[in-house]
Amino acid sequence: MLTSLSPVQTKEWSTVDPLADCRRELHKKAFAAIHPLAGHPLFTIDALAKVAEHASRRPGDLYVDAGDLSFADKWGTTPKPNMTIPEIIDRIETAGAWLVLKHVETDAAYRVLLDEFKAFLLEIAGPEGAKILRNAEMIVLITSPRRKSAFHFDAEVNFLAQVQGSKDIWVCDPADRSMTTEEEIENYYSVSNSAGTFKPGAEKAARHFTLRPGDALHIPTYGAHWVQNHDSVSISVSLNMEFPQHYGDIYRANYHLRRLGLKPRPPGNSELVDRSKAAAISGMRRVRALIRR
Repeated sequence: MLTSLSPVQTKEWSTVDPLADCRRELHKKAFAAIHPLAGHPLFTIDALAKVAEHASRRPGDLYVDAGDLSFADKWGTTPKPNMTIPEIIDRIETAGAWLVLKHVETDAAYRVLLDEFKAFLLEIAGPEGAKILRNAEMIVLITSPRRKSAFHFDAEVNFLAQVQGSKDIWVCDPADRSMTTEEEIENYYSVSNSAGTFKPGAEKAARHFTLRPGDALHIPTYGAHWVQNHDSVSISVSLNMEFPQHYGDIYRANYHLRRLGLKPRPPGNSELVDRSKAAAISGMRRVRALIRR
């Protein structure tokens, strides 16, 4: 299914569909939004070169690779480029590179923009939904022409905003366990955040969107997705908020139970069981913290 989102310039974040529909679909289905970041001076290549330099000084806040990649590849399997970050950015047209700049909001100017997005997201979530969202984050993605981003899923409530260039993105239904399995979600929390595996028939199962400057897309929690950049450099901004830790702790508990040879029930079958699992993992975490002291 192809859904094309027309580029629209606006001074505010807004949903394309009625707010009530988006509130019902938040972290469950993909839906379109409009954002004000296209053409913003903070997202030029020159401005982001400085952001990348700062991110490189923070452990874990800069990821970069370069080279051919298929949708079925895993993060970290593509070779690291034999260039400095400034050289990669300077040659981004031909480097075949993908740069991920995390926690861009540590710069106060970007924090203002993140706060505007946060207000938009909490309005969609509504009073009850807003209670379980926290830790807003801004991630900037700089991608060379025609570069692919591999099949993966995320645990946050996420919006991808296209600032420069254009791309195709495929998004699966997060409830489709043929695309994102319970075991993969358990491994995501317990082993690696690249636990998702590209599967036969994924293209037919997914919704296909084209993103252009001014377009944003809500990517649902655990919704597997992959990206094909078009013929120019792409700058995208991923804005997200996290769920409380105990949401992931249920899957962490299931991971350990499965390793014991059991077949744990997915979250949502029993509130009492879910609470017990989360409490057990939380207790283990506290014990480990005490041991480290």
